[in-house]
Amino acid sequence: MSFFEILLLAVSLSFDTLAVSMGGSVTLGKIDIRRILGVSLAFGLMQMLLLDAGWLLGHSVISYIYKYASYIGMALLLYIGGSMVVGVCRKNEESKVNLSDLKHLLLAAVATSIDAAAVGVSLAMAELSGGKIALSSATVLVVTMLAAILGITCGSFFGRKFGKWAQLTGGVVLILIGLKMVL
Repeated sequence: MSFFEILLLAVSLSFDTLAVSMGGSVTLGKIDIRRILGVSLAFGLMQMLLLDAGWLLGHSVISYIYKYASYIGMALLLYIGGSMVVGVCRKNEESKVNLSDLKHLLLAAVATSIDAAAVGVSLAMAELSGGKIALSSATVLVVTMLAAILGITCGSFFGRKFGKWAQLTGGVVLILIGLKMVL
């Protein structure tokens, strides 16, 4: 597996992170670099750890979970997106769904990273060496963090500019991504 192929793999795994971090960050308001780095690190580490876990476990447990991975991811994203939509619809109440809340951040990170475990299993079946998996993991970490940084920055901007409409749109986008996972 060449570095270019590893880079393409990392980019493809990070698309969900980009969309979810953008949709989930519309409630963050003005953000500082520490928050951006913390959220992006959570997404990147989860993606990397699940890729490595899939590679380490190979065919064993993950191959059974893989059948249900899209349903698990869908349920998590439906919960987060639904919470955002409900928060907009409630009068006189701020939505508490955002990526600065640890519970929602971890749910979003897991939901966008489940496919990385399946990719890790396929890399194990392809007998990818330890050195190549280390390069793959590092690349996935960096690319996912960059995708999250871009998503958070854009989502926060749109959230400040368009308020509840951006939050409603972000929630609907997360719901649609969750539904897409099972279709």
